Order: sequence, then structure tokens, then C-alpha cells
Amino acid sequence: MTSDRTHPARCRSATCSPAGLGLMLALITAVAPPAAALVRFDFDQAYYAHPGRQVWDFSVTRVDSVYHIFYHTILESTPHSSYGDTIWHATSSDLIHWDEPGPIIVSGTGAWDASAVWAPDIFRDEAGARWGLAYTGADAGMNQRLGLAWSEDLVQWSPAANPVHEPEPGIYAWDPAGTWSDFRDPFLWRQDDTWHLLLTAKQDWTGVLYHAVSADLAAWTDVGPLFRNDGPTPGRVLESPQYHVIDGVHHLLFGEFDSVGISHVAAADPADLTMASRTVIDNGYAPELDEFDPGVRIISRIAPFTALVPGRLSYVVRFDTLLVTGGGLDMVVHRPHPLDVTWASRTGTACLGNPTYGDNPRWRGEPSVGLVGNGYFGSQEYYQGPLSGRGVPGSALGEAATGTLVSHPFVVEGDRMTLLVGGGEDPENLYVALVDAATDTILVRSTGNGDPRLQPRTWNLRPFQGRLCRLRIVDTATGPGGFINVDEIVEVVDPPLAAVPAAPVAAVVSAVPNPFNPRTEIRWNLATAGRVEVRIHDTRGRLVWSDGGRRHPSGPGAAAWDGRDLRGHAAPAGTYLGRVTVDGRPYGTVKLSLVR
Repeated sequence: MTSDRTHPARCRSATCSPAGLGLMLALITAVAPPAAALVRFDFDQAYYAHPGRQVWDFSVTRVDSVYHIFYHTILESTPHSSYGDTIWHATSSDLIHWDEPGPIIVSGTGAWDASAVWAPDIFRDEAGARWGLAYTGADAGMNQRLGLAWSEDLVQWSPAANPVHEPEPGIYAWDPAGTWSDFRDPFLWRQDDTWHLLLTAKQDWTGVLYHAVSADLAAWTDVGPLFRNDGPTPGRVLESPQYHVIDGVHHLLFGEFDSVGISHVAAADPADLTMASRTVIDNGYAPELDEFDPGVRIISRIAPFTALVPGRLSYVVRFDTLLVTGGGLDMVVHRPHPLDVTWASRTGTACLGNPTYGDNPRWRGEPSVGLVGNGYFGSQEYYQGPLSGRGVPGSALGEAATGTLVSHPFVVEGDRMTLLVGGGEDPENLYVALVDAATDTILVRSTGNGDPRLQPRTWNLRPFQGRLCRLRIVDTATGPGGFINVDEIVEVVDPPLAAVPAAPVAAVVSAVPNPFNPRTEIRWNLATAGRVEVRIHDTRGRLVWSDGGRRHPSGPGAAAWDGRDLRGHAAPAGTYLGRVTVDGRPYGTVKLSLVR
């Protein structure tokens, strides 16, 4: 039995491109040649987080160098025993920087999913020229069934005539009249013109991986469990299964109910798969293994960490590479130091736990540092992120920690470099600098101003254009205030002066809250007074609502949308685009996510 999920087609895309290889290769080995393009160092890492929410069971694919993640969430303040009522979608070019998520599937389409939808699994149906999403629906008694949805563009989804499949109650521990019957976490693959399906289930009160086959993704035939929990706790169900055949070896990855850890079993013959050979390759939950580029295997899983909400955990998705060792029978998660990806050298204790994940001082009850994205460099911090193995939320090395970080060389091409700097004010011992790579001469530097909060700085690069340079971050201070915070180092090319319009506005548009139900405010900040109109469009460009426009003074302003269309009807859940014009000219846009 072989699985095409182990071949390059595992990217589950119609047009897989090797362009996305850069990040994953960088996670395996540092790349050292001088940069030929404008540089950016933002200290973000390969995580996916949904602001204010816990990210739970998920699935990832890549199309035309764009990664797509599908997942369900619950509020960060909610106990994890709750279940998601919405499946979300977000995209990224590098598994690090993500766009704003939008909802695609909500529960309550029928009795079968009245309580929850979760555990999406994305796949490509080439025969139907469409994308498919398999997922779990739970009824009022939390009895679980298989659902499917279809899409042509990965954005607009139409549920099938669900539920698509459920187990035979006489054969499996599944009772539609009872409560909590296990039949969830689908995993699909196609082999020899047949679709195969694995699901979490119980048989004779033993955890099994339910296995069914189909020729058309509509009618499914149970062919008996692929694997049974023959370990010391056989009643524990096996969740979020992943099945892969790599170089003739059959691999199963899964979680075990009410237990943290990614379990792995392997054998040359699938009949020989047994819990006796089980190893735990990592902490976390709900593993997924993808091979978007030949030879580069990405392991992603739910990563738990202590939330800012007292007494709660939160969850994000973490991406790393996976190595197959031990004659093809073992799997090892590969975690190079994240600074080694884009920085040539690092010394000292200050670099041990960096990049710092999240707004780490807040876990200690201190003010926000104002980072951008999910990470920054903080020379006194010691938390590299969930499942990093370095620190815990709020941990710090303290002001006595010292160290130096030096980038790979790059040719200066831009006009300016913008950056964020905070921390102690000591230009000799606490600074970030642009350095001539040949002479090691400091060309320009910035230090903090005694405030941990990141503040904007700008360097004029024109005198150094064409030079081979490096960036250097230094902390050699050990006394009070002896630390430096750095984020968002970006090289910028200014547009020609003739191309700069004399616009009366500074185009920044936001929406609060976002996602929302049913009301949100579209906000702006005008440099000069003008007539402002807000128009809401759907993803096909059709006008949904307009406020009609009115004159606003300079400064901040807002217009409220109550989630209804021009006829007063409630707009369906989905993604919308808010467009703001000033005096008839485009001003700015904002992506809106309406949830129901």
C-alpha cells in the first residue's frame, strides 16, 4: 500500500512550485551569500496564530507558492474542552507572515453539525477539477460524522449533501442516540484510483483508525481498521492520524486522547504496525506531515503554551522540518537555532533564547514592548516560543546577559533603513548598527532611550549605497538597563518625487472588531477634511452596502456596518472588502471577516 501524500504531489496542489522551498531549506541550513535584494529582519518565526483565539485541528496545502491553512478555533479565554463552530482560512507566502483569516464553514447547517465543526483535511480532486475539505461535524449529543465541502478557489466553499459518512453502530462504539461517539479527524489520500479515508474511532472499546475506501468521494466502504491501539491503554483513541509511505516504510503519526505528544509507529509491512514500537517524536497535538518540495518534509502540529488569560493554555501551529533516520524507521524533528537562518554569527547568553516569541514581558506583568508580528530580539529575554525547548512565557535572563548578533553581508541598495529600537541608552554598549563588511567600521547606529518599548528609528542609506555591509546588534552592558530590544529592520527605496501625489490623506484603514458579529467600525484618520464614503464588497466585487458618504473633518473618523446589505437583510458569514474613498479618490481598504 502506497500513499501519494509521500510524493511531491503531497503538496495537494494543482500547480506546485519550488519557490516555497526557501524557508524550509533555511530551516535546515543557514544560507550565507551576500543578499542581492532589499533586506528585512523582523525576527518572526514559522508559527500560525489567530489573535485572541486558540488554533486547533488544521490542515495545510500550497498552490502557486502560496500556503493555505484551514483550521478551527475557540476563544483564548475559553477552556479547551469547548469545540469550534467555525472553520477558518488564512494564507502565507512563507509560513511566517500570514494574512487576516476569514471564516469559510460554520456549524449548524443541519442536525448533524449542530454543535461543532472541526478537524479539516484539505485535498485535491483532480477528476472533479476542484478542492475538497473533509471535516468533522458533531450533533447536539457530540456524536461525530464526516462532512465534505467543495471549492474552486480555496476561498468560497460549498458544503456537500452532508453528512457524507458515519460508522456502523453494530460494529463500532458509535450510537447516534447517545452522547460523544468517536468518528472524527479525517485524513484522505488517493492511491491506485481509489480514495482512502482514516478516522478516529472505537471498536470493542479499543481505539482504532477506521479505514474506508471510495471511488467517487460519495459512497464509502468500510474495509476494517488500519490500526488498533494494542498498547498498555487500548481504550485511548488515536486522534488526528497521518499515514505516509516513505521509501517503502509505512509510518503512522497520531495523538492519543487526553495525552500531550506526537506518537509515531513504523514498519516495512502495515500489518506489523504496533504500539510496541511507538515513540513520541515531539510534544503538541494533531500532527501533519507535508512534502511540498522533494526531500523537504514539514512537520506541523498544535503547540500549547501558557496564555495571558489566568489559568488557561493557548495554542498555535508550529512548523519545523522532519528528518527520517534509523534506516527509514525513525523520525526526528529538526530545530536549528532560528537566528542561524538569516544571521551569520551569534555569541553570548543574550542570543540563547532569541528571537523572543510574542510580547514576552507581559507574562511578567510588565508593559507591552510593541513588537510587530510574533517575535523580536530582546537581549534580556529567554523565551523562543511554544515547542522551542527554550524558556517559558515570561522567562528572562536579566540585564546581566550579554551577546552579539551579526548578519550575513548584503549590498546596500535602499535610500533608508527603518527599524524599531528599545531598551537602555548606551551607544557604546547597547546598539544596533550598520557596519562596513570590509573594514568593520560602524557607519550608523542606534541605541535605546531608557524605555523598553520599541520606538521607530530611520537611517539615511544614500551615502552607503553600493557598499557591502552587515547589521550588528550588541549588548555588552551588565548593569541596570543593560538590555536592547530590536525589531522590524527594513531597507526602503524611496519613490521618485514626481511619483508622489499630493494626496490629502494618510491612507490607514482598520476595522474594530474584526472578525465581527454583527457590527464593526471601519476607521480612518484624515490628514485634511473631505467627503468620505465607505463601501462594502463581497469577494466577487459586488457592492453589498454603502454608507452613502458624508463630509468628515481631519483626524480620526469611523463608519459602522451592522452586517446587513443594502436591502436590510443579514449578509452571510464570509470575507468582505471595505473600501474607503475621500472626495471620490481611493483612500484605503480593509479585509473584513463576518462570522455568524
